Amino acid sequence: MNICIILALFVRACARAQEVGDVTAVYRWTSIDYDWPHQTMKDEYIRTGKFLVRNNVITGIKLYRADVYLTVPRWRSGVPSTLNRLVTRDGKHVLQAYPSWEMQEVGDCSALQYVQSMEIDPNTGYMWIIDNGRTNTMESTPQNLCPPKLIIWDIEKNREVHRFIFPPDVASHTSCFLNDIVLDYVDGRVAFAYITDTNDAKLYVYDHDRNDAYFFQHPSMRPESPDGTPIDGIAMSPTFDYLFYCPISSHGLFQIPTTVLRDRHADYGQHVRRVDTRLSRSDGLTYGQRNLYYGLLDLNGVARWNISGEGQDPRCLEGVVKTSQQKITSEAVKMRWVDTFGWDEKGYLWFTANDLSRFMNTAEDGPVMYVWKIFVNESSYLTHARQKPNTNYCSALVG
Repeated sequence: MNICIILALFVRACARAQEVGDVTAVYRWTSIDYDWPHQTMKDEYIRTGKFLVRNNVITGIKLYRADVYLTVPRWRSGVPSTLNRLVTRDGKHVLQAYPSWEMQEVGDCSALQYVQSMEIDPNTGYMWIIDNGRTNTMESTPQNLCPPKLIIWDIEKNREVHRFIFPPDVASHTSCFLNDIVLDYVDGRVAFAYITDTNDAKLYVYDHDRNDAYFFQHPSMRPESPDGTPIDGIAMSPTFDYLFYCPISSHGLFQIPTTVLRDRHADYGQHVRRVDTRLSRSDGLTYGQRNLYYGLLDLNGVARWNISGEGQDPRCLEGVVKTSQQKITSEAVKMRWVDTFGWDEKGYLWFTANDLSRFMNTAEDGPVMYVWKIFVNESSYLTHARQKPNTNYCSALVG
């Protein structure tokens, strides 16, 4: 083999080794338990059916400093706390109701009813929590208890900063499924939040400045098969120029400029673009400072997509092409259904793997759930967001 080719392959292998490092199963559960204030409360919850162990499964994950936050969706009855902080008690990893037990009361519309996911802004310490308001959505009679809402919570000061109730003409109070959320920085602050609805196949836009919300719908948000699952995963580019999303039941990755999303009257269909085909169906998406990451539902692992481009600039819509996708980790059993991603400050990408297919089949034993981390040598798209350019990069090029 030509020495130049050998050297090139060696350099490429070394570069990848620096970018992808150790993969660790940090936490493992066969069943979920909580940090109960006292045993009497736990006994009462079990006796009254407010805690049914088999109905508790971990989905969402986010990190802030040394803390790990996890969600337990109220798909079925018997979930005592839907948003939690991970703590260790007597050598066991358990879930502590966050921000309090009072905020977990089913039927109290001022409290959290069903949290699928959230986003944490590392620049402010604010947690953006999406609450469906509906519970028991996988049971024969869903409980449409409360309207869907968005709560902004100050982690450092342990207090609510803001809440927004979605009106029924934006998010249905009887069918919505607020699934995932990303934040959009404009002029050094969060101006918009984008939220996927995996039941009604919508993309919600929350305008923070106007304290208002609206939505877009498009065929790209729907599944490829009639009985499939619509839009789910969502990711924001680190330049805040583009939003990426995908339905679960689709192999396509789609892209829309944030300049379009910020205009409620924009012609969405004129600007959306199918970037290319993913290696597998996936649930969650996330963007770091350089790469897009997604779970591999069909291959039991995680993939990285280096989205670069040709032409004027790789970040601009006309130039974005698929240059490389690669599976960076996989485990045939322990990474079944990679669900949601989170970032720490040390170059690690964290993710949950919860074997949801087994959970959805109530005739089987419950799933084994994992929290993993993999070193990828980058950080969240939100890192240093306040210091990023104030204008849309690609729009500036055109202008």
